[in-house]
Amino acid sequence: MNGKYIPIKTRKETSKVYLDEIIYIEKNLRKTLLITESRTVAIYCDMASMKQYTDERFMDCHRSYLFNMDKIIRMSDQTIYMENGDQVFLGRESFRRGRRAFDRYLEQQKNRENQEKNL
Repeated sequence: MNGKYIPIKTRKETSKVYLDEIIYIEKNLRKTLLITESRTVAIYCDMASMKQYTDERFMDCHRSYLFNMDKIIRMSDQTIYMENGDQVFLGRESFRRGRRAFDRYLEQQKNRENQEKNL
């Protein structure tokens, strides 16, 4: 696997979690959970530390979540539906911010695909 990753260092393990594998990141009390396609990794750190490793794919619409927009299936009724079946309910304002960011991201992806076709 190539590409950007988040380095993970705990008492039991040192590893890499690639951004392509991350579905979303959740802050839960003192722990930060990286929910991936194959596992959930729990580490002690704050969201600011996580944000420094992410890129434009990651939506920051709520203080406790970073969503990989490539892994979102749909957004409706204040709920984000992820590829792995998880559903995350958000407050009205967080959902609005997230939906605007997701709409922009989809539009950028569409434009990028059209440009690649024209080359």
